[in-house]
Amino acid sequence: MATQEVQLNETLVHLKTESESLKSKLEEERAKLHDVELHQVAEKVEGLGQFVMKTRRTLKGHGNKVLCMDWCKDKRRIVSSSQDGKVIVWDAFTTNKVTTHLFLLRSTLWTSLTAVLNGSLALKPLK
Repeated sequence: MATQEVQLNETLVHLKTESESLKSKLEEERAKLHDVELHQVAEKVEGLGQFVMKTRRTLKGHGNKVLCMDWCKDKRRIVSSSQDGKVIVWDAFTTNKVTTHLFLLRSTLWTSLTAVLNGSLALKPLK
């Protein structure tokens, strides 16, 4: 019984030291890759100049503010969600609604969504 406890303690100590060793190796690798701060890189980037956007199509169907939108991986469909709880899948080429879902959510914290290639939806909470 006592020998088992000693073996467990030795194993635990060994695992802790191995864990610390792996953490230090990971920090070293991160330090190698972290050579420049983001703001230093951003200072070197040239400005875009005047950027003009034109409205090509207007998708109508939400009864309230649109909170989130995402392209499907097939690059043809768009998914959008709004404050009224509607999630609409659009055909971007024709601007027609493919399908509409109504989620009765009591909070606007569930406004982020992701479109998946097979047409399924994944709601994500905002953080």
